[in-house]
Amino acid sequence: MTLKRKLGLPAVLAVVMGDMMGSGIFFTPGQLATVATSEWQVYFFWALCGFITFCGAITLGEISSLLPRAGVIYHALTEAYGPFAGFMQAWIMVLVSGPGAIAGVAILFGELVNNALGSQSGNAQLAWASAAILFFAAINLRGAEWGGRTQIVLTAIKIIGLLALVGGGILLATPANTESLLPSADGQGFLGFIRFVGLGIAIVLFTYDGWIDASHVAGEVQNPNRNFPIAMGVGVVCITLIYLLVNYAYLRVLPLQQMQADPTQVASRVAEAAFGNVGGIALNILIWISIFGALGGLVMTLPRLFFAAASEYRDRAIGTLASPFFRALSWLAPKTAVPAGAILFGAAMAIFALLFFGSFSRIVTFFVVPFQFMNILMVASIFRLRARYSTADSFRLPGYPVVPCIFIAVMALFLVAAFYYNPLDSLIGIALTLAGIPVYLALRGRPAA
Repeated sequence: MTLKRKLGLPAVLAVVMGDMMGSGIFFTPGQLATVATSEWQVYFFWALCGFITFCGAITLGEISSLLPRAGVIYHALTEAYGPFAGFMQAWIMVLVSGPGAIAGVAILFGELVNNALGSQSGNAQLAWASAAILFFAAINLRGAEWGGRTQIVLTAIKIIGLLALVGGGILLATPANTESLLPSADGQGFLGFIRFVGLGIAIVLFTYDGWIDASHVAGEVQNPNRNFPIAMGVGVVCITLIYLLVNYAYLRVLPLQQMQADPTQVASRVAEAAFGNVGGIALNILIWISIFGALGGLVMTLPRLFFAAASEYRDRAIGTLASPFFRALSWLAPKTAVPAGAILFGAAMAIFALLFFGSFSRIVTFFVVPFQFMNILMVASIFRLRARYSTADSFRLPGYPVVPCIFIAVMALFLVAAFYYNPLDSLIGIALTLAGIPVYLALRGRPAA
């Protein structure tokens, strides 16, 4: 039994955009206001980060069209650099980063529900977070098309809500009387300018995060040679335009100085300026739905990566203590042809993180350096995979090889910065990653059954 290709272009586009749109757009503009000294810099940083993300996403679009399988990243690393690279990427995701990402978003959702109900109970927060995870796991166990439809609905609501906020900020709210006058970043010299740009990108770039996760469902996408590159490219462009419009609405109502004074309340103040008290309530609901939808995207996509890695090593693990684990993780439900074992595992591990750690956020930070290093290798794999798998009918990345090189260069600088500013957590993450080497060697030494 194999995965079934049931996801059309609308579903894939919804997954790409839904995974990218979490809570960042509601809070990041306020953080950026503490760095930017004029309005044009705000638009510059959001457009630049959108362009960087587009370079990575459209590259992944070609990679996914060349290797349209579940867990594309795992297969790309394996095919380009050998099985060790693919195994280590899966090790990071299965061990902590994947379930930790689900747990981190779920705990935030639980906190929002608690706040809406006026509760301060930590147990209630964990219960709501766990319930949300189980809800999406149940939907995805019904079939890939159910997960896709759910993402279409939630993503559509998020987009409509954001555009309503933009419309209210432009048409209904009273514009700011004066333009903010802040100290200029000019005169700091070249190194000062580079640091300034790097700081702005660091604040904004990860608001675009999530596009990589969408690639995990490539094994269930109809006509992946066409639909996946389109979904990746169009999805990132649409998100970038939406983010620019949202920032325009924010700046029309609140100048940078006011945004600096209260950076966490920018979105709520704009919503209230446009719609009154009901605007604040509506915004809270929109944030709630955005986080809920992002959680659903993670519960849908990440298990496909777990399934891909487990399927590769299932036969090699026969006769070992790990054999039941690999068999369970690679199990496809007979009726729905979804990776049910991986979906249940991801949900169980995320709930384990919630109950025993409260949040996995600190542990996930351990893996920033090794995880981003694997992402760089993933994008760079296009240089080997194109020559090996491309045909006359294959999707061709525009701007090759410059486009992937832009993403690689920017992320390499972030890798250096992350290690420099947080060496202890980075070393812990590297050590935990390297702990997978004995496991890999043990499995590699066994012949496939």
